[in-house]
Amino acid sequence: MFVVYSDGGCINVYAALVTPPAPAPAVFYQTQLCGVIDPSLQCLEWKAKPQNVLLVKKISDNDVSNECKKVIQWLIEEKGMTVIVEDRVLVEDNFLFDDNIFSGKNGKRESVDLIVCMGGDGTLLHVSSLFQGCCPPVISFHLGSMGFLAPFAMDNFRAALNNVLAADVGLQLRSRLKCQIRKQVLKGSRGNVEGSEIDFEYLVMNEVVIERGSSSVTNVEIYCNGRFITVLFGDGLIISTPTGSTAYSAAAGASMVHPSVPGIVLTPICPHSLSFRPIVLPAGVELKVLVSKGCSKNEPRCSFDGRYSCFLSKMLFLRVTTSVYPVPCISHQDHLVDWFESLAACLHWNKRETKRAHTS
Repeated sequence: MFVVYSDGGCINVYAALVTPPAPAPAVFYQTQLCGVIDPSLQCLEWKAKPQNVLLVKKISDNDVSNECKKVIQWLIEEKGMTVIVEDRVLVEDNFLFDDNIFSGKNGKRESVDLIVCMGGDGTLLHVSSLFQGCCPPVISFHLGSMGFLAPFAMDNFRAALNNVLAADVGLQLRSRLKCQIRKQVLKGSRGNVEGSEIDFEYLVMNEVVIERGSSSVTNVEIYCNGRFITVLFGDGLIISTPTGSTAYSAAAGASMVHPSVPGIVLTPICPHSLSFRPIVLPAGVELKVLVSKGCSKNEPRCSFDGRYSCFLSKMLFLRVTTSVYPVPCISHQDHLVDWFESLAACLHWNKRETKRAHTS
């Protein structure tokens, strides 16, 4: 159990109570400044001594496996902690006969206090897929090709983990989107639509992408809070979190949004209308995407964090809202420094060569 403390109160993430501690701003009769929560004030505090650590690593990488064994040995021998790994890691790294290392099958996953993520951004997305509800705090070490979401280096893992266990760290709460593929329910002799039921549900940390698949074009209707907004006619649509705004969404031309900003980024992919620009919506809205009427042959494909996919047929629609279960990621320095350093180091943001002086 852990608590994320902020200015004026606390946010109990493990219990999924994400009510802001500051009072809600009032439009009228507000004589004082409205309360604004500074994300840098969010920090970790253990309610009980952490005991169970889930270690998630990049698969089929010898360098990662060697570093993984060092971390496991240190956690068990120096900290006396219980280490849990995935079944595939037990087999790959020959941990089957080690009585101090457990698999998630024996029920240990439910009691995880801390997650150590070793790999790249894809490994952290895998962690998000494992915890489709409440997620324990995650410390990410970069050992992959892209380390935008993994700010910690392996060279000093002991000091980093000591700070986490001592609760001397800040947190970045990375919001996720609850994506539901819902099936329209037809009732009556005329086949009128009366409600819908969930066909598939998934929490994405980066984005859900609606793409044209084998069709020549994507033609879908977009609704916001039940109101028709527009029709997308193009190659596809990206609905991303602020965390995902630096991934596929940024490559498609959208602005990069800091993960502390509560919002949903809506980005068209190669729209036929050049005026269809990316927009940022409030985090509290509900989006609905369905195949346009009269386009029965158009079956776009929905991809969730690039891990799962399904087709959006005529009787199905996509519903997207902000989830109440964020992924609490340990900050290396603070939420702003980490973000700008990642922009510079991983995306080379605004980097240019200095013009050399002309020599005669």
